[in-house]
Amino acid sequence: MTETDKDFEQKRKECLRKCGVLLAQRDYTCSRLREKLLSGGFDEEVADSVLDSLREANYLNDERYAQNYVQAHWEDRSRLRIRMDLESRGVPSEIIGEVIRAESQERGSGAEIRQILKLMRKRRFDPQNATWEEKNKMKAFLYRKGYDQSSVRAAMEVESLDSDRFSV
Repeated sequence: MTETDKDFEQKRKECLRKCGVLLAQRDYTCSRLREKLLSGGFDEEVADSVLDSLREANYLNDERYAQNYVQAHWEDRSRLRIRMDLESRGVPSEIIGEVIRAESQERGSGAEIRQILKLMRKRRFDPQNATWEEKNKMKAFLYRKGYDQSSVRAAMEVESLDSDRFSV
């Protein structure tokens, strides 16, 4: 073994230890952990080698990260917001799409409408007695939150915010 090989192995062990400390605290996506290692002073070659090993051993798994994130935030964030959060954390779009699709099939589509109804109750908004201007203002607020038009429309058409159909 040459001196450069020994040096590489030493740096790799240090990097692996650092990953162990980081992953013991919380889960990371591959790209976030890579950024963390590079900002910590590790070489790209060393970081990539360690990340490959961690992926092989299933200590690092973007799909698992996305599933956990979606399950944790399914009832309190819009699908668009979840997608944007995961993309900002470096999860590939294909994985995000698959995970959101699977969760939608498992839990149904009522979650977003329940969230919208909860927000409307919190803001003391009654769609049945609201003026056109008030409705548009509420719709704009909900669109900015990331809710899609069909979910907003369905929530606006509910007879009562206390409806059992989409109860929170």
